[in-house]
Amino acid sequence: MISSRDSEIKARYALAVLRVAQASDRETAARLVQGLARDLPDPEEQREMASLHFEAMEILEKLLQDLRVSAVAPSSWRAATDAVSKWLDAAEGS
Repeated sequence: MISSRDSEIKARYALAVLRVAQASDRETAARLVQGLARDLPDPEEQREMASLHFEAMEILEKLLQDLRVSAVAPSSWRAATDAVSKWLDAAEGS
């Protein structure tokens, strides 16, 4: 099994990228979020971490869809940040 350190690093990176994306124009934000939404967990990741990672990816994908069609409501950004924060909290607690 891979350590939770990998998930911790990926979740920290995702939070940093989300902050930058939120401050960017819509097109740039979409490209940044797209990269995060495609980052799969390691196949040997612990089940709990992989589940939280996939959950975050789903919400990031929803944010990406919103970015592609219009200005995004703050609740979409908050949902993405909350999902990644939840993943990070679990990774730090392992």
